[in-house]
Amino acid sequence: MRPGIEKEEILGMLTDMAHSLEVTDMNLHHCLTEIRKTMYGTHSMQLAETSILLERMEGKLPESMNPALQAKSEQLSLKLEMSF
Repeated sequence: MRPGIEKEEILGMLTDMAHSLEVTDMNLHHCLTEIRKTMYGTHSMQLAETSILLERMEGKLPESMNPALQAKSEQLSLKLEMSF
């Protein structure tokens, strides 16, 4: 039996640990990249759908109503500011 751990054994363990950390880092980077791609795709699709819905809604509003709605919105904003 040996009384302690040899220098080569310690270096071997440290090398194995460093390799494991490197593999873990690469796997994490790959997973995060895939998650970012998925999120980007989802958000892009939702923004496109929202844009289409807004265009449809704006197309349904008569032009004569738009200034009236804007004035009403400004009045509500002013009332809100005055209430503070």
